[in-house]
Parts: sequence; C-alpha cells; structure tokens
Amino acid sequence: MLKVTEYKESLTVNIEYDIYTPIDIEFGSRNISKEPTIYWRTGDFRKSLIEVGIGKYTGNIRSITLTLSENVHKMESLNLDMNNITLIKGVPVFQIGEYNDQTYIDENAEMNVYIGIDKVLISFSKNDTVSIVQNGNVGVALDKNKIVCGIIVSGMLEHEKKTLEDALK
Repeated sequence: MLKVTEYKESLTVNIEYDIYTPIDIEFGSRNISKEPTIYWRTGDFRKSLIEVGIGKYTGNIRSITLTLSENVHKMESLNLDMNNITLIKGVPVFQIGEYNDQTYIDENAEMNVYIGIDKVLISFSKNDTVSIVQNGNVGVALDKNKIVCGIIVSGMLEHEKKTLEDALK
C-alpha cells in the first residue's frame, strides 16, 4: 500500500466535481517535464478506481482522482470521531523508491465512498485511522503504520454533492 514518509507545508489545492470524473484534486503547481508522475491506483479496477499522482523523484503528492465507484453510501451525517485521531497540517510525501521505474502501481482493494451533507470519505482499507494529514479541504487518512487508508474531502457545496451523486450512480 501507499506509505507516508514525511510531511511538507500545505499547498494550494483545487477540487473539481464532474459527471465524468467524479472528483479530481490537484495540489500545487507542477512541471511534468522536470519530474514525471507515478500513479498509485486502487479499487477493484472494474467498478471502482481511485488514483493518486506522485512525483517520481520527490514522492510529493500531485493529484487524487476518483474515477468510479459502485459502493456508494449516502449518509445523513458523516462524523469522524476525532478524539483518538492526530491532525497533521500539511501534505504527505510518499515512499516511492521501489516503484520509481514504474508509471502505474496497482493494488487491489475494496473501496467504499461515503457521501455526507458536506463531505465525502473514500475508504480503501479496513484499518483504523490514527492520523489525518490535512491540506485545506482534503485529508489523507493514515493507519498506525502511516499507510494511506482513505481520503476525506470536506467543504462540499450542495451542487457539488449533486454532481458527485449523479456521477456515481
């Protein structure tokens, strides 16, 4: 799975909701001619897929794209119990040494999307979340081994929620 090795200062984040690409998130500005992107992908690769774009040499997060998901759950309230969760401000840097000769790193996992009133949780691990690396409205949930187990996007507006729900029908 995708492991975090360190944290860096927060970056600008752009979140787009679209009927064809349900959620597309970009971090900072990047120059792909200077550093190619590695894509870590998970889901079942038929009815669910999310990919995380990572700088090939630095391990810096570049993007998160939810392509599709069949396991969608609409929730009246999507409250995370933050009592035992450490909140880290910034962006994660990923361990990529063993993968830097690849463009795609594919790992099968069961993926679930939980849509609340103003946030969405994309979960791809049954492990308990112990920390969240928060950059603006995007949180990367980590387990006790600093392995990514989910993505949380908050601050979703009503029309964005409707677009997301329509895209994931």
